Parts: sequence; C-alpha cells; structure tokens
Amino acid sequence: MKIIGDASVAFERRFPGFTLKPTAAFWVFLVTVPLLGMAALNTGNNALYLLLALTLGAFVASGVFSRHTLSRLRVRLVAPGEAFAGAAAGVQFEVSNRSRFLPAALVVCRLLGLPGCAVIARVPPGGMALVSLPTVFPRRGRRTLPAVQVEVRLPLGFFVKSVRWPQAGEVLVYPRRVRVGLVRWAGLAHRDEATAPGRGRRGGEVEQLRQFRPGDDRRDIHWKQTARQQRLIVMERRERSLPSHYLALDRQLPRRDDETLLQRFEDLVSEVASSALEQLHRGEPVGLIIGGTVTPPGSGSVHVRRLLEQLALVQAVGPGEDPLPALLSGEPVYRLVEAP
Repeated sequence: MKIIGDASVAFERRFPGFTLKPTAAFWVFLVTVPLLGMAALNTGNNALYLLLALTLGAFVASGVFSRHTLSRLRVRLVAPGEAFAGAAAGVQFEVSNRSRFLPAALVVCRLLGLPGCAVIARVPPGGMALVSLPTVFPRRGRRTLPAVQVEVRLPLGFFVKSVRWPQAGEVLVYPRRVRVGLVRWAGLAHRDEATAPGRGRRGGEVEQLRQFRPGDDRRDIHWKQTARQQRLIVMERRERSLPSHYLALDRQLPRRDDETLLQRFEDLVSEVASSALEQLHRGEPVGLIIGGTVTPPGSGSVHVRRLLEQLALVQAVGPGEDPLPALLSGEPVYRLVEAP
C-alpha cells in the first residue's frame, strides 16, 4: 500500500490535475482495429498482420510520446501590467520544454475560470515559447492568477491529455470603465482668508497697505508709498486659493447586505474611476475622497495608479461606519441612496 501511495504522489507531482479524454479519432481506432484483426485472421494476409502491428505500435508510441511531452512542459503566467474589469487584458504564457531531445508541438494552454485559449505551434527542446493571450477579468479587486491547463494531443490525437498548473501571484483589477456625464466636483479648499503678516502668497490680491513690522517680507515693500511717507510701507496680501477638484465617494450603504445595492455601488465606483481617468488624461489635477480618507489632488502616472488602486480595493460599509469629512457638507458627492 505504501508503494502505491508513493507512486501516486510521484505521479501527481509530474502530472498535477491530470485528465484524459478520448477524441473522435480514438473511437474510429477502436472500431477499426478489431475489424483489421479479423480480416488478417480470416485471410492470413501478412500485409494485414503488418498493418495491424503498425497500428497498435503507433497507438502505444503516441501514448508514450504525449506523456513524455506533458511531463516535460512547465508554464508560468505573467500578469498584465494594467487590467480593467470587463475589458480585454493581455496576459503572457512562458512555456518551457525541459526535454533534451524532443520538441513539443501544438500545445494548448487554457485559463481556468477565465476566457482565453492559446495554441503554441512548437516549443524546441530545452527552449521556451512566449505567447500573449487576451482575457477578461469580470470584477475589480485583487485577484489570484488563474491556474493554466496545458493540453497535448499529438502525435496521433487519440486522447487529449492535460495537466493543471496553479499560478503564484495576484493581479490588481481596476474598476470597469464606463461613459460618464457631468462630473460631480467637490471642494475642500479654504475660502479667501487674510493671511498672517509676512506669510501671504506672493502675487495674491493686495488687501491693504500698512507700516512695516518685524518679520514682514521685504519684497512686499511698496516703494512709492515708502518714499512718499518716509517710512517703510508694505502690501498685505490676501491669499486666493483656487477651488480644489475632488471626487468624493460615500461608501456607506443603507443596507450593506443587499445584493441590488451592492451592484449599484459597483456602478458608482466605476463612474468615479472613469471620471478621474478622463480628467487626469486632460492634465487636470484630481483628488479623491473615499469615506474619511482624503488623497490630495495630483497628476501623473503615479497619482493615476494610486487613485485606481484605492478604487479597485474600496468596499461598501454600513451606515455610520466611515462617514465623509464634515467639510463636504453641501458639496456634490457620489452617494448611493434608496429610491423613495
């Protein structure tokens, strides 16, 4: 019993998830061989005996060759650099052939649980083939890379022999891209406020002229009034803050266990992500507010990935679990409410 168990473990290591499916050619072979054998016995024709022997030998050789090929193949899946839910994303297969003498031909690789199938014409002995394959991830979030099923049919194609190679690693799937309408901008910038002496933003609007005080910036001296009054006069400026562009997402749901509301929340996340991408591609800085988390406005590829990652991983919560900042009161936000 131990010997059988050890053999089973060794087989599983060489052929993980092994399956064997007969093809139409096998059923033709299964009917043809007995007929050929009967014809050879009834006639005593040596040519028929030779043909029968060649047929049976080819069947055995095909099984040995396909098994050898399958045991020498290894597959590694390379995650796509960028993937959006519901959109085609390119993954790559690295298929290596560890056989020293025999090539692998017409190898089929399939993604388990995802659409996509690639046929590799030939992998040379001791070589590697790199194949790109488009697939679609249905939902956003951090997803484990799917297992790859490797199939071998040649040389005679009586059976489809396959193994399943699990893949290590994950892929971050960004929210689905959708068409957006009017963007709901929210502002968190301070309104126009008089700044402390000497700390105003240079180039801002002049609020008043006053006498110079210790700590004032000498670049703010008004030289004409200084000459006229024979004392140092400075310009006190008012800081004018431009309204900051934020997209605010309220992730609180009226009922977090409602499947309909959760699906509508996914649509809301997709709308926020698509709005952010559209504005960032135009070169406009965009900030993001998700619950109590505030990401300041920015631009560039690093900022784009930061926002998309936050939106890819955001989860809905119940009422009162993660409220938006109080400064957003009265501002337009992306919020899901139940219809009355």
